[in-house]
Amino acid sequence: MLDLGIVILNYNTKGMTLDCLRSLYKHPPSCKFEVWLVDNASEDGSVDAVRKHFPRVRLIANDTNSGFACGNNLALRKIYKNCRYCLLLNTDTIILPGAFDRLVDFADRTGYGITTCRLLFPDHSFQANVGSLPSLGPALSWLTGIDDIFRKITPIPSYHQESKLFYKGEREVGWISGSVMLIAQKVMRKIGFLDERIFMYGEDVDYCLRAHKAAFKLGWTDKAEIIHIGGASSDKPKLRQWTGEFKGLLYVYKKHYGRLPQFGMRLLSYIFILARIVAFLLLGRSEHARTYAKVIISI
Repeated sequence: MLDLGIVILNYNTKGMTLDCLRSLYKHPPSCKFEVWLVDNASEDGSVDAVRKHFPRVRLIANDTNSGFACGNNLALRKIYKNCRYCLLLNTDTIILPGAFDRLVDFADRTGYGITTCRLLFPDHSFQANVGSLPSLGPALSWLTGIDDIFRKITPIPSYHQESKLFYKGEREVGWISGSVMLIAQKVMRKIGFLDERIFMYGEDVDYCLRAHKAAFKLGWTDKAEIIHIGGASSDKPKLRQWTGEFKGLLYVYKKHYGRLPQFGMRLLSYIFILARIVAFLLLGRSEHARTYAKVIISI
């Protein structure tokens, strides 16, 4: 049995994918591992490039862009029975020395079912990647921006945990970003795989919530570090990401809490998105306001 199966999902990111694989094989895990790359019908020559430069990588060439959940599941279903852990890894990541070994060691020591590590932007600055489960309190903390007010003083429960003070040492968390997500075999055997009804955004929250319901704990450690390029231009509005976050939250509410709670969360989302639009207009940040106006139409 392998210790680690690494699953990388690619869609038209040939350059980043090759950089990710270079860093992976430059700083590989010391345990027995295998790398699988699922290509979601890229048109940029990704498959040929990976075959040429990394013949050791196991390739699945999907005929269509089936989304994050479905794409990753294609590999997970093939390998999970033969791997103690499976790692979902974004193509826009750069592996730093010892990251794999320290992350696996953290999972082994704690027994957590799903784990992750410290993520860094390319300039090695802090990047948030976990949060509290989206019950009413943490969801409101995020929607209202109350968490932003307190984050430099003390971290409070929030759907998207942005406080640097929270990210120290090792701790249990509510949900983990799918950009770097280590899943124990025991979790997949009990709850299955990612929800393929979600194309992108929210599938990681849904999976973590299902794991909690099945009595698994989730954890974060600062002992391992990985660079994650995505979101490096976070000062610029990102319509797809913001829309996806809200759509994902509403889907999770409908699935796990019911239609009435989902209706309430949708109403609250509209109210606080409108509040953000007004606030950004008053601050003279019209680009952000326009993006949030598009978000409220999209959800």
